[in-house]
Amino acid sequence: MVKVALTVEGEADEVIAAIRQLAVGDAVSPAPVVEIADDAVETQPAEAAVLPPAPAPAPAPPPVPEGRWTIDHVRTFWGFLADDAREIYQRVAQSPGYVLSRQALLDEMQLTVRQLSGRLSSQGHAVRRIRRFHNVALPHPMSFDSQTDEYKMQPDVADAIVRLNL
Repeated sequence: MVKVALTVEGEADEVIAAIRQLAVGDAVSPAPVVEIADDAVETQPAEAAVLPPAPAPAPAPPPVPEGRWTIDHVRTFWGFLADDAREIYQRVAQSPGYVLSRQALLDEMQLTVRQLSGRLSSQGHAVRRIRRFHNVALPHPMSFDSQTDEYKMQPDVADAIVRLNL
């Protein structure tokens, strides 16, 4: 717990300067420490007090450009994926049209829906890391279509997985 007791004495201009220095936090010189009795302080009306300007808000980061998956993106993404997720990606990439039904995936891998979802959880983290690493916004490499109950992979991603023999 921090407890501060502050007493300021002096001419009005000096007092205002000292308070500004405390508020802004002058890194060059230490804040003045002065001690006075309460009856020695002259008060001014609130209109006369001049406060330092509020700091400007931090600028928003520039927008990340949209892009398409390249072999370099897929190679980096692959390194970010967990091994379990890689196996699922390989199966979908090698399926006709880069589409595989969830049931076929569950049967081939002998998993429950919950286990399958858990294994794919690393893909979200990997996509966010790709965005920061390559400074590009890419479409999600694989999505689940609940209407058809299928996993669908972006053709660029599937092609790179097959070509790189990942």
